Amino acid sequence: MDSAKSPSSLYELCLEKYVSNLSKSVVSLQKINALRTLPPVILAEIYYAISQKADLCETLLEELSDLTVFAKLLRFGSARQKLLRCFASLVKQKLPIVSCLTKRYVDYIEYRKWYKQGSDSKSTDNYPEEDEDSVSRSKARRQDVDLGLRLGTFLSEAGWLAESIEVLSNVLRVVRNISRDERNTENLLTELDCLQRLLYAQANFCLFRDADTTYRAIVMLIDLVGTDNIPKSLLANLYLQISVLFFARSEYDQSYHWSIRALTNVAQENIPDKVVIDVLLQAAKSCVVKRHFKKANLLITMALTKTRNIYGQHHQKYADALLDYGFYLLNVDAITSSVEVYMEALEIKTDIFGNMNLLVAVAHEDLAYALYVREYSSGKFTTARNHVESSINIMKNLVPTNHLMLASAKRVKALILEEVALDNMMLHSGNDHQELLQQSEMLHKSALELSLEAFGEINVQTAKHYGNLGRLYQSMNKFEDAEKMHQRAIKIKTDLLGAYDYEVGLSIGHLASLYNYHMQKHLEAEALYLKSIEISLRLFGDSYSGLEYDYRGLCHVYESLANTDKYLEYSRILDTWRILRQENDDGNKSVFVELREDTTMEEVTKKFFEMCSEPSNEVIATNTT
Repeated sequence: MDSAKSPSSLYELCLEKYVSNLSKSVVSLQKINALRTLPPVILAEIYYAISQKADLCETLLEELSDLTVFAKLLRFGSARQKLLRCFASLVKQKLPIVSCLTKRYVDYIEYRKWYKQGSDSKSTDNYPEEDEDSVSRSKARRQDVDLGLRLGTFLSEAGWLAESIEVLSNVLRVVRNISRDERNTENLLTELDCLQRLLYAQANFCLFRDADTTYRAIVMLIDLVGTDNIPKSLLANLYLQISVLFFARSEYDQSYHWSIRALTNVAQENIPDKVVIDVLLQAAKSCVVKRHFKKANLLITMALTKTRNIYGQHHQKYADALLDYGFYLLNVDAITSSVEVYMEALEIKTDIFGNMNLLVAVAHEDLAYALYVREYSSGKFTTARNHVESSINIMKNLVPTNHLMLASAKRVKALILEEVALDNMMLHSGNDHQELLQQSEMLHKSALELSLEAFGEINVQTAKHYGNLGRLYQSMNKFEDAEKMHQRAIKIKTDLLGAYDYEVGLSIGHLASLYNYHMQKHLEAEALYLKSIEISLRLFGDSYSGLEYDYRGLCHVYESLANTDKYLEYSRILDTWRILRQENDDGNKSVFVELREDTTMEEVTKKFFEMCSEPSNEVIATNTT
């Protein structure tokens, strides 16, 4: 891209001059209020310019808190991007734009008395005007519901999930309060639309009990209305959000099942691009956790291509796609590439939403974990620690102290602190390592308690927490406690995921390490290492990074058992592995799927389901790591 800055257009110069002359004078405030009559796209441009002037942000708060103005801007996609940046500026100035808008809408709905069947609606100058003589009551209600759906969706996509849930819950009350003689298919479809938007916010905000209620309501309504009577785009969204819920709850079989059902409904050309992209991304993530990497590659490649072509590379939707791509790369052992992708996604999100935003906090956490994985062998965890602490500091301002999202970030911090403590111990740098290990234990235990409360014992997330505690207790020389934690993690993961899942192999490798280096159970360690290696070779091939620890472990086992032949055999295997890793690091790339720029969804879904019918062979060659 040419680094030279293009000269400003006449329109841009006029806009800049106009805003620079605004102040807090009565005349200026009257001018700002009069802007409401402008077309939405121009209005959004001016509001964004105003948001960059700190002394006018309070005035902008009043403008954007007006439901009539906000409803006007929400209907235009290009205006929405400017709105997001306006929000970021107001939040930076500690102005309560989100809570103001939410309260205005909830109060308005209460004022209109939509909750009371048969009551007369009212109007007021402070709210969107309705001429009840010329517009029927049902039309007025539809308009208010439509505003609520748009506002609730805007808030959830901007990371303000609690406020989105409040708005959408009120919309749902209105829709469900429609009298029986008006409960036609159209109104039932509106209720389904509201429910799927609400489910998205609840699942992403980890309100799983409420989300389960919403999910059950969706399933019941789908049966009542019939899938043939539900538009394909809405049906795809319903299945999509159900998949999102099960993914968040680590119920990966169900998540995969519902994502595939969503995928079958988006092959048609008339499905909105956003729905198609969201379905592709969710189906790709579901494939990743099921270790169907080739299918995941097909879907994520199509999603990235469509997102880049439709929205460009500075849009929040592109950042969303990058986060899911980073997740894919991390899981196929392309760790360095994953870090680079996560960094780009964080940069875009921060530019759009500002620093004090839940979506930015999640992006910091994702990047921190990828950096932790990349630097695991180097011990250079400073950058990873900085990002996870940024994530935690943001979340502390936005969610309750016992929230699962905050617990997730603290889990990553605990992993990093443990490694820092071990490095300090090796360097003999005082007693700092004991304090760090204790901090790590506290964070892991807190995360485990919240996981047990939210998911129960038999859940992948709970098993991961047991495994994390197992590794920590190993570092703290609490070997019997470590053994119990690892065994519990292995049993839960095996019962849920099967004997050859990556997560199972990971926990088996950790228990092998405990037996090998600390408990002198070398024969048990040998069997576990061989099992872990078998799983890694099945899933990732013979250049997988995690194989190093298992090969090294086996060499130590055979050295301890004085089995020279086996020691030499696995020493040679380890040398071969190093060569393979070097070849990968030098740029030997393998790409599963190359898509033309004009590839259609019909072609992608056809290819996907052909791959589903093929015998499973998911050993992969990764990108450069």
